[in-house]
Amino acid sequence: MRPRTALAIATGALALAIPAAGNGAVVSFGYGGATAKTPIVGSDQHLPPLSVTTDYLVSPAMGANIVALRQSGGYTADINGTVSRARTYLDSWLDRTCGKKASVAKVRKCRAMVVSDMDDTLVSWYQYYADPAVNWTENPPVQDQIMQACGTPAIQPSVNLLRRAKARGVAIVVISGRKQAQAPYTASCLETIGVTGVRQIILRSPQDEALTAAVYKSRARAGLEKKGWKIALSLGDQVSDMSLGHADAGFLLPNPMYFIP
Repeated sequence: MRPRTALAIATGALALAIPAAGNGAVVSFGYGGATAKTPIVGSDQHLPPLSVTTDYLVSPAMGANIVALRQSGGYTADINGTVSRARTYLDSWLDRTCGKKASVAKVRKCRAMVVSDMDDTLVSWYQYYADPAVNWTENPPVQDQIMQACGTPAIQPSVNLLRRAKARGVAIVVISGRKQAQAPYTASCLETIGVTGVRQIILRSPQDEALTAAVYKSRARAGLEKKGWKIALSLGDQVSDMSLGHADAGFLLPNPMYFIP
């Protein structure tokens, strides 16, 4: 799920409290590789600020703020708002790219594609991290067992977006920071949560381990474009899921738990 050991930061400028009673607006971001041609739209509910350049995992001292954000409804509102914007964008993009109200066959012929991240985009790790026995720490062997059992609940709005895209004839590709050895149960979990008929699941090879997530994922998208695919949007919980181009737009879901550049 996370390619490198995270940095737990609890002091200084990065230890910013998340407003418990509110939620971040769904806005357009002008950084993280976003350009006028490839905008990034989503929630600003991130900790630390998205301008940091190192991995980050929230400290136990800050965990209560994330619980409060969840309980306030802010997280759910931001998920729903971002996915709603993505759905509207996809419909408009298909009209522009494949023809207005194009049939499924026509959408397939124009090689339309949506790319999605996996963890905390299609499935949620909040229950794992918020468990008092875990207390916002990482345990890769245990997390691998959870992945094998598909023990992470679906993030239903994101799942629904991919199912709707597929019903329109759009090809779905999942690009994840998980390792290639985790491919069988990643594929099984996608089926379990209702993301069926995925064209390809791209996971990190040993040769990719030294790359940042942004470089690894943008190269994967570039490879898809070289095969003739037109990527309407990239959906993820990290700016690195959609930065550095090779998608028409990025849609950023809220994730104040960790940050992966």
